Amino acid sequence: MAITSWKPVRLSLLAVTLGGVLLVAGKVVFSPSANKHLATPFEFPESVPLADWKLHKSAPLEIRDNSGFKAARKYEYQKNSRDLEIEMRYAVDTLGEVEGMMKANTVLKSSPGKLALVNTQGAGFHGILQLNNRLYLSSCINPSGGATVTSQQFRYNRNTRDWRPNRILFWLLGRGNIQDRRCLWTQMSVPLDKTTPEDAKKILENAWVSWYGWWQPRFPEP
Repeated sequence: MAITSWKPVRLSLLAVTLGGVLLVAGKVVFSPSANKHLATPFEFPESVPLADWKLHKSAPLEIRDNSGFKAARKYEYQKNSRDLEIEMRYAVDTLGEVEGMMKANTVLKSSPGKLALVNTQGAGFHGILQLNNRLYLSSCINPSGGATVTSQQFRYNRNTRDWRPNRILFWLLGRGNIQDRRCLWTQMSVPLDKTTPEDAKKILENAWVSWYGWWQPRFPEP
């Protein structure tokens, strides 16, 4: 009797599971790219606090058509006689390849150098590059998981962080993809005319930890 009484429940569960599978398969087949570049509108704030630094000025950055960026802004900070520049771009439907974004969208497009990868506890990965008497730090703040620099790191975060019930429901409701392929691409730089590359690296990395700590919990809504 107990076995017989469970039959309707099992059949109902199988029916629900099968229906979900067919619904997901239908979306993949009939609208595989319906949610491309879909994201809630977002604008960078005019002012962002940065530990030990004073904001000097900020201004929007130009966004090229079909760049995949939905917002961009440049911040300039000062501390004593030192300057720090930070460029922020909100990328949607990205592969998370920071070096490629740098060469396609900044003065580093002609750089033959490769980013030196650094892993900072609590903030993830960032890349360092020296060019034209400036030292650069660049990284991709992820919606979940630590910051990344390469597409492999970005994919790992998406594969391990995004397959959750709330993301699947988000996708089924047509509000976006299961994998949250957005990124707050950050590029920091300081001039080397008043400091050594070693000291400049410390300056950038200290600023990066503070910057990441402010932005990660404030990542834009999907």
